[in-house]
Amino acid sequence: MTAKIILITGANKGIGYETARQLASYGHIVLIGARDSQRGEAAAATLRAEGFEAYFVPLDVTDEASIQKAVAAIADRWGKIDVLVNNAGVDYEFSLGTRPSDLEMSMFRDTFEVNVFGVFATTKQCLPLLKRSSEAAQIVNVASTLGSLTSLSDPNNPFYGVNTLAYNTSKSAVNAMTVSLSKDLASEKISVNSICPGWVQTEMGSAAAPRTVEQGASVIVKLAMMD
Repeated sequence: MTAKIILITGANKGIGYETARQLASYGHIVLIGARDSQRGEAAAATLRAEGFEAYFVPLDVTDEASIQKAVAAIADRWGKIDVLVNNAGVDYEFSLGTRPSDLEMSMFRDTFEVNVFGVFATTKQCLPLLKRSSEAAQIVNVASTLGSLTSLSDPNNPFYGVNTLAYNTSKSAVNAMTVSLSKDLASEKISVNSICPGWVQTEMGSAAAPRTVEQGASVIVKLAMMD
């Protein structure tokens, strides 16, 4: 098996880190994208200590200059990206219990900066390197059932009552973006998919979540490794 070059945003903790660990365990080269240099380097070092090939790449998805610098560094060292996992995301409302009608515009904008604009900006900057992949490249957008209008409109759906306006609409936007890019890039042999890892026991998901971080990451890993 040829090792793939895999960039994962927000990979210094939670689902992103576990996704990196699982992909590295299959012999792939994982690039830990994170805006916090200390945490990002520590995450990569921990994986290397386990015998995996992992490297920290400074990357803030809300800063286009940071993304460009990260892509340039990857191009210089590896020359390509085979898989991009857009994992970085925020949910400010869940912990605060913010009602939709009380949502501040600043929180709405901040959520979209990471969850939507960050996904698009990272994808756009990485496209030249994805096109250099010798295989069919993959873009995996970590979305959520909370972005499904059907699920949120069904009173019998378990997520019906999770009425976090900024987060939910940002994930709906990611799903729409995925569909659009999937159609656009199909002719260039770049697959674009959204995946929901489920409600996972992370800092964002809380200890009340029914799924472990290992279970949540496994569905992303399965999609990322598809040919």
